[in-house]
Amino acid sequence: MARIPEGVIFSASGTRGIVGEGLTPEFLVQLGMAYGTWIREKIGGGDPSIIIGRDTRPSGPMIHSGMVHALLATGCNVWNAGICATPAILHARMHSTTQFNGAIIISASHNPAMYNGLKFLSPHPPGTFLGSDELDEMKTCILEPSHFYSARWDQPKKVREHDALNPYLDAILSFIKPRLTRKPEFKIAVDTGAGAGNTSTIPLLEKLGCDVIKVNSELLDNPPFFPRDSEPIAKNLGLLSRTVFSENAHLGIALDCDADRISLCDENGMILREDVSLALIMNNIGAISGRQKPLVIVTNVASSLVFEDIATATGGEVIRTPVGERYLAIKLHQLVETQATATGKMIIGGEGSCGGVILPRINLARDATVAAACIVAILELRGKALSTLASELNSYHLEKVMVDLGDANPRDVMDALASTHEKSTFKRILNDLRFSGDGWWVLIHPSNTEPVIRILVESRDPSHAKELLKRHERHVRNAL
Repeated sequence: MARIPEGVIFSASGTRGIVGEGLTPEFLVQLGMAYGTWIREKIGGGDPSIIIGRDTRPSGPMIHSGMVHALLATGCNVWNAGICATPAILHARMHSTTQFNGAIIISASHNPAMYNGLKFLSPHPPGTFLGSDELDEMKTCILEPSHFYSARWDQPKKVREHDALNPYLDAILSFIKPRLTRKPEFKIAVDTGAGAGNTSTIPLLEKLGCDVIKVNSELLDNPPFFPRDSEPIAKNLGLLSRTVFSENAHLGIALDCDADRISLCDENGMILREDVSLALIMNNIGAISGRQKPLVIVTNVASSLVFEDIATATGGEVIRTPVGERYLAIKLHQLVETQATATGKMIIGGEGSCGGVILPRINLARDATVAAACIVAILELRGKALSTLASELNSYHLEKVMVDLGDANPRDVMDALASTHEKSTFKRILNDLRFSGDGWWVLIHPSNTEPVIRILVESRDPSHAKELLKRHERHVRNAL
């Protein structure tokens, strides 16, 4: 019987591990054949069509080749999107005239270059990442490789090329351009971290009419390969900050490797908090869309209280989901399919920690390229500098820390932690614990992609946030 290798995380956020250790060629082929077999079972046989794309990681071509062969071996037709942003693959899965039954995205998102991973998409609406029940079914396939479907010699399938990028960019442009009375000729420094944003975000901004200064756009020839750590957070964006300042740019934009996360740098070279891009878009979505409506904001339990402020100001509401992109996508899909649009409300979503906005009319994916286009439109329509627009948002102070789990089981640690508190003082949201009060909250969240527990604290009062973080970090370490 096969097994999930030690060190590999298998979750709704994707299968992720270190290439050559947990993610071995043998296991990768098993993953691909399990997915191909599972897709065939879910659609009742036939000729499944799977679109596959990847980010720019050095291990990408090897894993891509293995996935293609595994899918062909299980009787699936393969459509190759090449190097492609994750949101573009999700857009193709939902909107392409080619009816895709599933998709594989090869990416480890914001993790270092030694990692890679696979995100598998469901064959069912809304076409987002696999849910827990689907993951369990696929895991059963992995653990029983004798059950893999094996295509016969007279059932050959094909590999075709598929342009996922241009239809995706056209969809974004068709949303943004009608509101612009002139080209937004801004000078923008874009730090892609040598990721897939080179093929999506940069071309989109150039199509809008912006003067793009490329920062950290080329992979290195040797390890660590990426010109900076892939996560677009302040400590990794020194060159972007200096470039914005020295080039007198209007703003800077930073992305992770698969272009679903975004951070902003204002005209003064200041790296803004990760959730500012999302808050700015939500605070100005009426101007972008040309329709002032009450907002229904779908975000997760780790996102800022500023979203309540924004929604309340429009007469709308915030709906909070567990952490994880799939949960947002499912809730957004449900709202779009029910009465929310009929009541004259605007539905929008996103996770504060990644900045990528989710606009259901374009995609059910957090999307850095859509976010970048929206920010440019806001600067043009409002006629104000980025720092001024950011200052319009209510201020909250965020503190966070990661606690290494070592060999500990995250669920055991969370159970032990929960047992030390009165049940009335927190909410258990899946495996997370959330504490909250007037103007503050604390979230203790076992990562879906790394062996760590993240502690996030937000408060109106910076000293209160620091005190809360110190207290809850001590509780977590005691539980370990």
